[in-house]
Amino acid sequence: MAAAAECDSYSLAWSKAAKAGIVKPEQGPRLYFQRVEAGCPGSDTCKAKAYLVPGDKVILDDTGEAWICAHFQGPKRGTLGWLPRTALAIEDKPPVPKKQDWVGRWQVRENTILIDDTQGAKLQFEGWARHMATFSLSKFEFTKSPNGNKVVDKSGGGRCVVTIYWLAGFLLVNSTQDCVGSANSFIGVYHRTALTTDPKDEQ
Repeated sequence: MAAAAECDSYSLAWSKAAKAGIVKPEQGPRLYFQRVEAGCPGSDTCKAKAYLVPGDKVILDDTGEAWICAHFQGPKRGTLGWLPRTALAIEDKPPVPKKQDWVGRWQVRENTILIDDTQGAKLQFEGWARHMATFSLSKFEFTKSPNGNKVVDKSGGGRCVVTIYWLAGFLLVNSTQDCVGSANSFIGVYHRTALTTDPKDEQ
């Protein structure tokens, strides 16, 4: 039985046990994901086309159960699905990221988060959640120093709460509904698309 009822970027971003994992060499040349659908994981019919190879790194929800929800970021897109816990070497405690590990442009779907280090000891965070179908846009902006691999901002009298975790080169972001409009969401697993926040530096 799967440990969680859901396996998606939303549930992973809200996980209380998000960790990094690496595919073990001894598991074989290919480790196939199990699809996220009714009756899965655990059946031969659940086998997805997407697979990993030894050494691939994933972000996972470490529930301690036999099957765990995992996210892998490929060159073009991310993949979410169930993986057997025994096939992964799981990092028990995430390392504390350096300041430069945070800096850059981070994206998921139509959303963007920019983090720069122009504010001295603190970091500047700016985020945009877009929903192009409804032409809606939500934004947050704050300046803070992370606490280990985590930063939390409470704006609007504490109604809008943005929580960002740095984990193995990814950002796990969750926020309260007061931070966005009805069509938008900041929640998800963000990957860094540039080491700078200035588009001119990417030419």
